[in-house]
Amino acid sequence: MDHQRPLEVRRLRALEEFADPATHVALSGRGLQAGRRCLELGGGAGSIARWLARQCAPGEVVVTDLDTSLLPRDMPNLTVLSHDVVREDFPDASFDLVHARALLEHLPEREEVLAKLVRWTAPGGWVYVDGMTVVPPADGAHNACHRCLESLVTLSAGSMRADARWATALPRLLAHTGLENVGVLCTPGLVGPGGNADRLLRLTLEQTGPTMTAQNLIRRQDLTDCARLLDQDAYTDLAFLIVSAWGRRPLA
Repeated sequence: MDHQRPLEVRRLRALEEFADPATHVALSGRGLQAGRRCLELGGGAGSIARWLARQCAPGEVVVTDLDTSLLPRDMPNLTVLSHDVVREDFPDASFDLVHARALLEHLPEREEVLAKLVRWTAPGGWVYVDGMTVVPPADGAHNACHRCLESLVTLSAGSMRADARWATALPRLLAHTGLENVGVLCTPGLVGPGGNADRLLRLTLEQTGPTMTAQNLIRRQDLTDCARLLDQDAYTDLAFLIVSAWGRRPLA
């Protein structure tokens, strides 16, 4: 997932196209206003950091990532930091809003990092996490698209050490940290012609397909059959779910 690879840039842009509308809606309800200080973790290609900087100006937005090469540097109230959220820290109560998207599910230390997010949030401020989860078929169907998604889950859990279904635990985990007013918004990701997550799935499989076949998780024919299935006008399926969950740190 090297940000220097053109395919990864395209995949991150497809993630933004799919996820940004839901993130905007949920963030807008978390008291965004001028002068707020916000932290955006794992900023990726930077669309949410840029949006937050516009919403909170002249307040400051700090955006972090291990690879900051795609993050915007043309906004005076946006600070870009190379930062390892697992090993590095911020002072307690530094931010009015702390946000992460498609990040914590990729970290083995995800629950410890979630506790950090709460600690970095000022009393009265909001912690907001978008998690991506893969949706398994409920009716026993198992076509080529389902096989590719299952292989992606297996790859994520193995060499990538991620949990592609962890996000559904977010409301419970946020409440367990002591946050109040916990809420959730779920956004379906449909694949097939016109699906809001179709481009994201295609680019993800294009990027991870060679690794999955090399590890014998999937056959090349399955990838080919999946692409053909996604091209069919009559095909629509639910492949992903964005679980957007938030909570407010108590004032006392």
